[in-house]
Amino acid sequence: MVEKEVWVLMNPDNEHWDEDYATLVVAKYSDYAGVIATETNKTRDMGFGQERMYIVKGKEENIEWFEEVLNEHLY
Repeated sequence: MVEKEVWVLMNPDNEHWDEDYATLVVAKYSDYAGVIATETNKTRDMGFGQERMYIVKGKEENIEWFEEVLNEHLY
């Protein structure tokens, strides 16, 4: 099992979704991927919206799939 920091766009500046939707996407796809995604209190603004750091634990290939799905749905 590996552990990785993953930044998730929670509140995009274009307002295409909100934090509630992003949280649901993280929960849904972490379950599908078989990983554990734990929200942290670390945030950053990358110029296109507010991101939050998650600590993701699981098999490396499952974490990679999880990140790919998040990028498709939340970027």
